[in-house]
Amino acid sequence: MSCKNVAHLILRNSRQFSRTATVSSGEVAEGYKQLKHLQAKFQKPDGKPVFLKGGAMDNALFSLTIALSLVGLAGIGKLFYELSYPKKE
Repeated sequence: MSCKNVAHLILRNSRQFSRTATVSSGEVAEGYKQLKHLQAKFQKPDGKPVFLKGGAMDNALFSLTIALSLVGLAGIGKLFYELSYPKKE
């Protein structure tokens, strides 16, 4: 079979997956309302970065990340100091 025949068979026998649904009423589903509310919360121009707009849990995780980063940097500084000035035996 040629490529043209294969393409023709695929197009002829394939189902349509994309169909538009008809809306019977002007009512919006509850899930979409919640999503719209969440989008509005994160897009509010309140001066906060987006990774802190989630609430107290985001603040706690951000603080933990900063603390662990500082501990890691202190460990690297200590390692560099110990490697630069080895103990005399």
